[in-house]
Amino acid sequence: MKRRERSWMYDRLDGRNLKPDFLKGVGEFIQFCKEHPTCNDGDKIRCPCPSCDNRRFHDTETVRVHLYKKGFVRNYYQWICQGESLVESSRVQPNQYRDMVIDALGNNQEHLVNEEGNSVEEEPNDEAKKFIDLLKAAGDPLYEGSKLSVLEMASRIASLKCEFNLQHRCVDGFASLMNDAIPNNNQMGRTFNSTKKVLEGLELPHERIHTCPKGCLLFWKGDAQLDKCRVCGSDRYKKTAKGKLIPAKVLIYFPITPRLQRLYATKNISEDMTWHAKNPRVQNTFAHPSDSQAWKHLDTTFPNFASEPRNVRLGLCTDGFAPHGKFGSQYSCWPVILTPYNLPPSMCMKRPFMFLSLLVPGPKNPKGNLDVYMQPLIEELKQLWEVGAMTYDISSKQNFNLRAALLWTISDFPAYGMLSGWSTAGKKACPYCMDKSKAFWLEHGGKVSWFDCHRQFLPHDHPFRKNKTALCKNKVENGMGPHIMCGEELWQCVKDLPKATDGPEALKKLKSAKMGWFKQSILWELPYWKDLLLRHNLDVMHIEKNFFDQLINTVMDVKGSTSDTTSARKDMAKYCKRRQLELGNGNQTMPKAPFALDKAQKKVLCEWVRDLKFPDAYASNLSRD
Repeated sequence: MKRRERSWMYDRLDGRNLKPDFLKGVGEFIQFCKEHPTCNDGDKIRCPCPSCDNRRFHDTETVRVHLYKKGFVRNYYQWICQGESLVESSRVQPNQYRDMVIDALGNNQEHLVNEEGNSVEEEPNDEAKKFIDLLKAAGDPLYEGSKLSVLEMASRIASLKCEFNLQHRCVDGFASLMNDAIPNNNQMGRTFNSTKKVLEGLELPHERIHTCPKGCLLFWKGDAQLDKCRVCGSDRYKKTAKGKLIPAKVLIYFPITPRLQRLYATKNISEDMTWHAKNPRVQNTFAHPSDSQAWKHLDTTFPNFASEPRNVRLGLCTDGFAPHGKFGSQYSCWPVILTPYNLPPSMCMKRPFMFLSLLVPGPKNPKGNLDVYMQPLIEELKQLWEVGAMTYDISSKQNFNLRAALLWTISDFPAYGMLSGWSTAGKKACPYCMDKSKAFWLEHGGKVSWFDCHRQFLPHDHPFRKNKTALCKNKVENGMGPHIMCGEELWQCVKDLPKATDGPEALKKLKSAKMGWFKQSILWELPYWKDLLLRHNLDVMHIEKNFFDQLINTVMDVKGSTSDTTSARKDMAKYCKRRQLELGNGNQTMPKAPFALDKAQKKVLCEWVRDLKFPDAYASNLSRD
């Protein structure tokens, strides 16, 4: 209604002259301001021209001149800043994109509202300007009469690009087509970069940190001004074909604090961040990380931290991946991801709440130098534990000191070694048995075997302990499993060991000693790390997949992939009583194993797999493996 009544506000000129309706309307506006003195600054009123944007006060004649010259700020049909009540607000469709901007940034821009009455004219600072620009984009229609705002269009384009992994060129073409399809004088960008500029104020910070090409150190803090690595002497920069210097290797770091703070800037999510404390527990049921003994142990050990349910418990996971796929150039980069566990099971560990914190560059596996790249993250985690970060909780309308703790890591077994500092190769690979490992080398297979190492962990009266035929032949197990060390005991083992940041020479000496430990993990710098009940978890997906591959290839007798080889048969004859599987004297022909399927059995298995139905996204396509 107001839009139609006040269409004169944006119909100012007739050639070079002001239209009569506009002159009359400005007079009505000035009179309206005089009739609502509570919103004025003495004899001065707020000026709604694009330059003043209702933030500055002038006398009525100055405001009149501003409006004659510049017109009104966009979409200001409701004169709210001049005291007009929102009588139609209940019938107006809520602007969720404006709410999104206010949720994300508004609590940090309270001064824009609180200081509007100040007659001193000042330009907004950079952060405030971003906030104002986003609010403007949320209110401005894409073109006159459009139902979409500029911000909504930019947000939806960016969302589609991420959801369907669209290339920049594809988005550029789509944006250009849309621009041609909608009316002229629109505010639609023709490229993805122009779309990104609209969303610029909503972006979370990131840092690009130059690193040594060999991963010895980061060029930051005290080393930020160096041009060569002080450990190995490698150059920080390399020359392009045009002679321009560019960094040889760059670590991208995404600070976790603003990402955690933004969780509390959205009302629904901020309420869910305390789910772990409010939700009733089902006895003897493990449905959420908060049901675990590790979570409860942290709460008991640090009651001050546990007393604030909004404090965040985090999990860290990492793994290498090839961005160019199986058939592209050999390149492995390592993302380090943090996920908050405060959220309910329906949200916990879902994609929107898995925060990329580090992108470790390739092309090679960082191995023991992963700690070098993790320095910025560990420093921030220490800060979040010891000091915290003042955060606005929109659900309670309160500021609180946000703290966070890293509960554990999740990785496959090789990455476990990179994170923990314990070597996962050789006879001492088991992180529980350690020096007391009973693993042995297979004479013919040339690999380490942990066959029959599990009996020591069984109850003392278990019948398997006395069995001399099913496992290692003629062997009875009377020993007990090794002592599982607690965090304090482990700390005593590693506290004097060199760190990855000490350089490769120090680590080389430690590796040659074959102690099992090859470094002191940077995770021990966290003040609470030694007090945790569980520090590392193995990703069962990798373990189960590897086990399944070995099992299915063996029972299907897949040539080149089966574990049932002549070398395995020779080693088995030495350790097991399986006469029906042993090779004859000088005979290399293997008797058929009872676990190997014949052709008819293989067909039945393949038909069963073909007809097997899984829920969406539950399992990958076997035909692609």
